[in-house]
Amino acid sequence: MNENKKVKITKLSDDHFEGNHPNGIYEGYEKVGFESYPPTVGERYQLGAFSTSHVVKYSEDLGILKTTYSTYKIEYLD
Repeated sequence: MNENKKVKITKLSDDHFEGNHPNGIYEGYEKVGFESYPPTVGERYQLGAFSTSHVVKYSEDLGILKTTYSTYKIEYLD
């Protein structure tokens, strides 16, 4: 069951594009919105209209989300 939690996501690092991200999502990018579902390895993480590349690893304790191309910090606001 999805609770649509309010989240702030911050891009910590670009691990693939060397600062030339094709969608203009650079280190320091922040977005606040409601997640479609919790981070799931093998799936894209969806926050409103924003989505990451596929999740490779998620540390719930630290709030660190590692995707195919980037690393993000997730903070639950509610």
